[in-house]
Amino acid sequence: MKTQNVFKTPVVIAALFFSILFPALAQIGPELNMAELSKKLQLTDQQKKELAPVVEQRDKEIKALKADTSMGKLQKLRKAQEIQTNFRGQAAKILNADQLKKLDALQAERRAKLMGH
Repeated sequence: MKTQNVFKTPVVIAALFFSILFPALAQIGPELNMAELSKKLQLTDQQKKELAPVVEQRDKEIKALKADTSMGKLQKLRKAQEIQTNFRGQAAKILNADQLKKLDALQAERRAKLMGH
């Protein structure tokens, strides 16, 4: 009877881990697109011009990541986080403080939806 309990704990932990991981991986994207960013952050024409290539690059990287079959799911999740961190860093150079707070809130909202909260 004790042997069965030894095997149950790792299985339960693994099941919990993958139940959290898979929804996040399934939703690497859809990302905040330029139209949504423009509207919700009230971007100026100059900001739109500067941010468009940053958004395009992020989307290109996410698309390539989704198509990459050489990485494991955890590696993909880490890479997606890295892409988002890089995107935020580049966006921070273009946006004002208020817009950056709004971007952070939008991204947090996206993450919450992805995790089913």
